Amino acid sequence: MGVGKEFEVSGHRHNEVFVKIHDQGWAVSKPNAERASGVYDTQAEAIERAQELAGNGTIHIQGRHGKFRKPTVFEED
Repeated sequence: MGVGKEFEVSGHRHNEVFVKIHDQGWAVSKPNAERASGVYDTQAEAIERAQELAGNGTIHIQGRHGKFRKPTVFEED
């Protein structure tokens, strides 16, 4: 697995995670990863896992038609 992008936002580490269409469902991966960290049957399951991985970070979600939605940013206290 590749290393995800991390940068500082308000003194906290910031991760990026992607939810993308996959041949077998929905894939969750970090930027530049050679393979997905997981593949899920539903987009909702993939988003839930992406939130766990992103922690204090951003999730990029690809829609069913291939276009990415507006990024979702999570900032934990």
